[in-house]
Amino acid sequence: MTQKTHVTFVLDSSGSMSKIREDTIGGFNTFLADQQAEPGRASVTLYDFNSGVTQVYEGRPIGDAPELDEETYTPGGQTALHDAITTAVTETDEHIRQLPKKVRPGTVVVVVLTDGRENASETPQERVRDLVEEYREEHDWEFLFIGANQDAALTAAEMGIDRDKSLDMSHSGEGAEEAYASTSRNISEARREGSVGGYTAEDRQRQEDADGA
Repeated sequence: MTQKTHVTFVLDSSGSMSKIREDTIGGFNTFLADQQAEPGRASVTLYDFNSGVTQVYEGRPIGDAPELDEETYTPGGQTALHDAITTAVTETDEHIRQLPKKVRPGTVVVVVLTDGRENASETPQERVRDLVEEYREEHDWEFLFIGANQDAALTAAEMGIDRDKSLDMSHSGEGAEEAYASTSRNISEARREGSVGGYTAEDRQRQEDADGA
């Protein structure tokens, strides 16, 4: 029996995401379609965050994971990034622990996409860093961080995520689409090999090209 992979997606829906709303919806849906075409078993949990944090769905088999649309993705509000990551990690852990051991995922990847800096959380940055480092070191979870309008590598490092697993995203439709494509490649790698290699020089060049477009 092939090993199962679980992906928890933590998606920013603050007001500034309105500019790239259609491309965020399209990029996420293409990501799902790409992963549905991959061999092997996978499940998806989706969180949506702005001033608060919402679990959209949990532990859905990749083939049954609902797409986003203009009704389910409606940007507005601020950026409770720390609350979102903390909620996603702790609730994903609870979900996995409740599964029978024989169907628990062997690989867990948390993907965070945001276009703004933290400005609305009750959770301090130190708590996020401690949590991320705990799950990386003790549970071998993988974390990917995509950030626009900021130094994504710095933001990721502040939260305990490897710099090479962060990506500066152009705040444009092309940037969003390319970020999802790069992330899908990483998830495919995780499903095949049990770990992600991170974002490549080619991934970063495509974001620079999108900035200059």
